[in-house]
Amino acid sequence: MSEFARDAIDLLTGDHVHRVRECSAHDCRLLFVDTSRPGRRRRCSMDRCGNRAEVRALRERRTEGP
Repeated sequence: MSEFARDAIDLLTGDHVHRVRECSAHDCRLLFVDTSRPGRRRRCSMDRCGNRAEVRALRERRTEGP
């Protein structure tokens, strides 16, 4: 537990504090560090939330039709 606390302190006082984001998925509350070059990542990971959001958006586009 002390390692976790030290890592949190390092993160919140370090160079990447401005890159800490909250996942934008409606059912996820995780925080993550956006290390992408443009700094515009919205989800914690593709494995966890990104893939579900992409599939959901694709299904919505298909049901809307032409």
